[in-house]
Amino acid sequence: MGGEGGLPIGGKGGLLELRGWVLAEHWFGYGVTATADGPRRVVVLARRAFTRPPGVGWVALLREATGRTEPDRCGVDWAATEAALGTALPGDYKDIVDAFGPGSFDEYLDLLVPGALGTDLVSWGQDMARYADLYRPYPVHPAPGGVLMWGTSEQELTFHWLTGPADPDDWPVLVQYMGGEWQRFDCGTGEFVLRLLTDRTPPFAFPPSAGPFPHWFASWELPES
Repeated sequence: MGGEGGLPIGGKGGLLELRGWVLAEHWFGYGVTATADGPRRVVVLARRAFTRPPGVGWVALLREATGRTEPDRCGVDWAATEAALGTALPGDYKDIVDAFGPGSFDEYLDLLVPGALGTDLVSWGQDMARYADLYRPYPVHPAPGGVLMWGTSEQELTFHWLTGPADPDDWPVLVQYMGGEWQRFDCGTGEFVLRLLTDRTPPFAFPPSAGPFPHWFASWELPES
């Protein structure tokens, strides 16, 4: 047993029965193989690598991970939002907002959403320049290569994009901790959120991934227009 995929199962006669379970970053298997001496019971433990099934988007995986079945909300005027911020935004972030709206993943990561009361992405983005010293050594958007916040947490950390001249879908995610330390993740917003919830391997391994409990999304309604 062991390794990324575990040891091969099946003796001379092959595999007769196998049942498997997922727990955090491991696969657990229990089954019966055929051997020259008759059936043999086996237990398998293998590390589960983080993978995305081909053709499946990050938002679909987030829906599955959180058990969300509500239809997309699609209540944000993205053209007006991007004009107000002076930049296009990552497509996977917009897809997450359209699918989930304002709210919190596992009461750990709170989304900044255009128009949301208290967590308006545009207001927070426009106010960041007033507190530029808090984000050093990075400049603040709209300065070239400036940071732009897209999420907060009561766990004393905030979530940002490192903006730049390239396609916003290529912007990495930066996490800033209460002490001012920064951690960079070279992935998009959708992948980052899913891995924050489910991936227990470094450099992720955020608290929501620690247990086998279900993940959830707590919705906050947009104010009436």
